[in-house]
Amino acid sequence: MAAAKRLWRMLPGLATSAQFASAAPRGARIPSWSVAPAGAFGWALLVALALSTQYLFQPFVWANWPWDEVLLGWCAVLGDRVVVALSVALAVVANGRAWPDAQRVAGAAGRRWRAVRLALAIAVGAATGELALLVLHDQPASAADWPFAGRVAHWTLLAGSIVLTQSAWRRVAKASAEAQAEELRGVQLQRQVVQSRLQALRSQIEPHFLFNTLATVRRLHQADPAQGALLLRHFNEYLRLAIAEPASTASLARELDLVQAYLGVVDVRMSGRLHANFDVAVDLLDAELPPLTLATLVENAVKHGVGALPQGGTIGVRAQRAGERLELTVTDTGAGFSGTIGRGIGLANIRERLHALYGPAGELVLANHQPCGARVTMRLPLRRFVPS
Repeated sequence: MAAAKRLWRMLPGLATSAQFASAAPRGARIPSWSVAPAGAFGWALLVALALSTQYLFQPFVWANWPWDEVLLGWCAVLGDRVVVALSVALAVVANGRAWPDAQRVAGAAGRRWRAVRLALAIAVGAATGELALLVLHDQPASAADWPFAGRVAHWTLLAGSIVLTQSAWRRVAKASAEAQAEELRGVQLQRQVVQSRLQALRSQIEPHFLFNTLATVRRLHQADPAQGALLLRHFNEYLRLAIAEPASTASLARELDLVQAYLGVVDVRMSGRLHANFDVAVDLLDAELPPLTLATLVENAVKHGVGALPQGGTIGVRAQRAGERLELTVTDTGAGFSGTIGRGIGLANIRERLHALYGPAGELVLANHQPCGARVTMRLPLRRFVPS
């Protein structure tokens, strides 16, 4: 029992040494394949405590000694386990710190070499701890319960299993984190592509539309100043909304303002041959949609539909709720879809943007309108617009 009392008095010192050794400087880089001091010594104390409890579950101990001597005996066993476990942990940490990343050997050969170094470090730590116990107990190796080599092998296998398990868990966690980071980078890249296309669309005002509008303003300034002023007002509003600060989403109300300004310009240029019908529920005005999508559909309806007809035509814009989705429909009384009509870049870009932003929930459907013309329907999830 004298040895047990000696070891009991040593425990506070051992704990203090472990705490001191685990206090790595903040920001210090620990190699990914090594074990952090705090983790190594924490595991060592837990393993020592778990192994020492075997002493308490032996029936003959409680049958032959009083409880206070049993507790003293358990403290002695715990002290022995702590000494060896901390010695192994110290060897593992020293092995990791003695082999920095700059000196690592890459590939399978490097992994085998690190495994051998780690196994040797664990074995040396276990042997050192067992030798320390023999010195503390003033006993030769032949007087121990187990052969010395057997105890060292036992500790080596146990510590090696713990280190390998922790290493495998860290690899899995690292792979999961890298996969999540890669997925996040993919989403961000996809968003950047959509934003760049949106920015290009905002900054690109069709040259002939701009020149023809300015030429019409000049002509009307002399022939019909009132109409010229009206055209200029619509054109200014269109430019203000089309070249605004880019955003990832817009409200239906803002898109309708842009469409009305555009149709106002076209109506003056077509000398009243353009008619526009709007059927939009008031409770949908704050619905969210990608910017310039509705305006692009209307521009296509004018350019490829009624704009080229001598008699002009009618553009219809309808917004309705279809379950949990917003359904926007643009119709015209032009020639309709035939051949390559309807396969332009504008509609393709809208389809790609809807797919990128909403997946299968975003779709663009093209069809002929009765009795004549085209109908384009855009469906997307119904969400309320939140200004950024």
